[in-house]
Amino acid sequence: MNQTTQALTLLQTTPAGTFSVKVENTTYVVGVHFSQTAKDTLEDKMKRLMLDDVKTANF
Repeated sequence: MNQTTQALTLLQTTPAGTFSVKVENTTYVVGVHFSQTAKDTLEDKMKRLMLDDVKTANF
């Protein structure tokens, strides 16, 4: 099996909780993890992250 076919097979068989992003000629496989004991909702976390970015002018 050639290298291109192996890469395509790898991307098609990634487990749940992962996704791939292609940037130019590089494909990144990203794993996602969620805490079962988290008290914040996704909305709460996004608001907090955006506020922190605005406070530090990190945008």
